[in-house]
Amino acid sequence: MIPQLLLSLDYELFFGPRTGTVEHCLIRPTQKVAEIAERHGARLSLFVDVLYLQRLTEEAHRFPRLQNDLDAIRKQLVSLKGTGHDIQLHLHPHWLDSSFDGEQWNQVTTRYKLHDFSAAAMATMVGSAKELLTRLIGNTVFAFRAGGWCMQPFAQIAPALLAHSIWLDSTVFAGGISDDKDRWFDFSSAPVKDSWRFSEDPNHEDPQGQFVEVPISAMRVTPLLFWRMVVSRKLLPQTDHQPFGDGSPMVWGNSYFLKRLTSSTISVASMDGFKAGLLTKAFSDEQATAPGKQLFHAMGHPKALTPYSLMQLNKFLAGLKAFTGVTFQDFKHLQPKSEAHEVSHQ
Repeated sequence: MIPQLLLSLDYELFFGPRTGTVEHCLIRPTQKVAEIAERHGARLSLFVDVLYLQRLTEEAHRFPRLQNDLDAIRKQLVSLKGTGHDIQLHLHPHWLDSSFDGEQWNQVTTRYKLHDFSAAAMATMVGSAKELLTRLIGNTVFAFRAGGWCMQPFAQIAPALLAHSIWLDSTVFAGGISDDKDRWFDFSSAPVKDSWRFSEDPNHEDPQGQFVEVPISAMRVTPLLFWRMVVSRKLLPQTDHQPFGDGSPMVWGNSYFLKRLTSSTISVASMDGFKAGLLTKAFSDEQATAPGKQLFHAMGHPKALTPYSLMQLNKFLAGLKAFTGVTFQDFKHLQPKSEAHEVSHQ
């Protein structure tokens, strides 16, 4: 059985004190990883932070710099779509509360999750985001990834997604847990499968469900990796481990760092930073523990890619004996019949 390989990227800026620039967080690293993927016959699926694009569109007429950013992003996304890569929906709602002062974006993250908004606001948000993306790259948008993996309780956001024919989710990674009060999620009971249908809980299969989950592959990470990251950032800032992105991330709570520095944790199979060095092991472990699983799905963030992580991705792809590169367009046949019927009549 030839494995399928799905590579997805969360195409977004930073959400901390400094968002970073479009050129260094998005354009350059995305181009670099696309070149590596294409060299080996793989394709990328980009989950684009569309509410950021919406704010750019709203403010571009006031600030030439933002117009330049918007033009660069549009050009890159249209080019990637034209060469066989995929563009889908990613939502970080805090952009609706953030503003540009002429020099930088001032982030307000008190409403970071979709769940922080009313049902009507969520529906408007999803609809406007899908419309913007559809105008840019065509009517091929049906998949979603929640910002910060915050998709639970799913029943609260499901109506907004269904109202705009978003029927595929790719947020879950089996075993993943966050107890951060602002970015909570729990995928500890999720199946280890290529895909499944669900209704109100993405952890539990429902053969009659209106949604399809195509999960991210998971891997176990030991404290050693995080200690290496700490040492590198403190002592070796100008090395191959320096991220391309020039912003700063949101600060996690102390429990997040303590847990990862003292015990093994479950992570997504990642192209970012040091984690990219574990891709081959993550692939082998999944093949060994889930022999019926055909899809290996690794994700990353252009802003968090490094020269080291790109080297490791290239090494990983070169080492695969054979694979079929896929995007979410290759999963359209999984569309639930009820949803397909609704879409055909729109």
